[in-house]
Amino acid sequence: MHLCRTSAFSFLIFACRLAMGSASYDLVFEPSILRQLGMMANQSITVWTNNSLGHLSLCAFSSMTEVAEVSEEPLEFELADDESHSKYKSNFTIFGKFLGYSKVTIRTCAQDIPEMGVVQYSDKMFVSVIRVDTWMDAFFIGTITVLLFFIYINFGCALDIAVVKKTLKRPIGITIGLVSQFIFMPLMSFFIARLVFPEQPALQLGLFFIGCSPGGAASNIWTLVLDGNLDLSVTMTAVSTFASFLTIPFWVFTMGHIIFSDAEIGVPYKRIGITAITLFVPLIIGIVFQYKLPRVAKFLIKALKPFAAFMLVFIVVGTFSNLFLFRFVDWMLLIAAISNPLLGYLFGALVAKLFRQTERDIIAISIETGIQNGAIAVLLLKTALEAPECDISAVVPVTIFITTQVPLVILLVILKIRNRIRAKREEKNKQQAGSDAYEVEIPLNRKPIVRTN
Repeated sequence: MHLCRTSAFSFLIFACRLAMGSASYDLVFEPSILRQLGMMANQSITVWTNNSLGHLSLCAFSSMTEVAEVSEEPLEFELADDESHSKYKSNFTIFGKFLGYSKVTIRTCAQDIPEMGVVQYSDKMFVSVIRVDTWMDAFFIGTITVLLFFIYINFGCALDIAVVKKTLKRPIGITIGLVSQFIFMPLMSFFIARLVFPEQPALQLGLFFIGCSPGGAASNIWTLVLDGNLDLSVTMTAVSTFASFLTIPFWVFTMGHIIFSDAEIGVPYKRIGITAITLFVPLIIGIVFQYKLPRVAKFLIKALKPFAAFMLVFIVVGTFSNLFLFRFVDWMLLIAAISNPLLGYLFGALVAKLFRQTERDIIAISIETGIQNGAIAVLLLKTALEAPECDISAVVPVTIFITTQVPLVILLVILKIRNRIRAKREEKNKQQAGSDAYEVEIPLNRKPIVRTN
């Protein structure tokens, strides 16, 4: 009986204080929304009210303390001199800790009623925390730009113009690649994003945008390393880059508006055009080297494979300059990041096999389908979204870039082992054929030769 009375009395106190908090005390934040607070930076927030609230012990609370932290001291309201505001004000400090979002509220400092929880006396103030770019980011992007420029000069030197013309005259491989890349990949990435990130639109957009992006330099590099049709790969990359002028806005403003129905996302046509130009200019330089400087072209062709391998290693190592991104990586993101390129590889290979393409063409089409231009995806996200959304969404392309390499490395090892076994078999067969050639059959019973005159 005593326990029932205590619980009823506690509930009555909680209900009264909750009613007082919602009706009697009108707490207002200034600013009402705190956007783009830098990591390791702090901001003073003013709380205004019509009452002194001296009889209450109130504190600010952050919903995500790993993102934003607030000062723990109880608020002390003082009479304000400014008559344009409410009569009483107090201050607390918000400290940005990590990229993301949080919501700040004013409520009782101590849980006076453990059974019912604390009383909230204010609405929620939205807080977003962003990161500040460092010199390492600029160095990494600048170095990648220079490396890509020289890689595509080497590609131009190695490009067989006659084969490219032949490919364009019978564009079955290019058609398969474009259908796989710009129809299957966007639809597949959209449904995976909606399934895996139902409450995280920034990550949805990151996965969807990379699914809509054209092929990039990495697909050409891996096609070369895996002994695929480099001419077909480079041609598909060039065609898909220009096709992205139409396909990206189409998918963004059809399926994309489902993710952000109220957002106006502008497609950066100019930047896509600049990307296409930076792809073709070094290619043209390499082609000119073929005709005007053949010795230089031959030297660059020999250096293409080791230079491409260095490019891959540098990208992987450089990715670790953004280690902060991996705090967003969980098993759901890993599933999405692994599924996206893997399904692209399989779909491209199956369709190419269905249309009876050669093994080298199947490798090129499969890789071109599964590997998207992550630089274009990040560029679009940086243009369309503000911080921290652009950084959070960039977690997806970075994670996909890393997971994209895993099945290709495995395939490379398998092909190397297969080629080694084939080479040993061929060498053994040659040795066997050579030993058979020296064998002379000697008859046991030899009849004498009779000569007649």
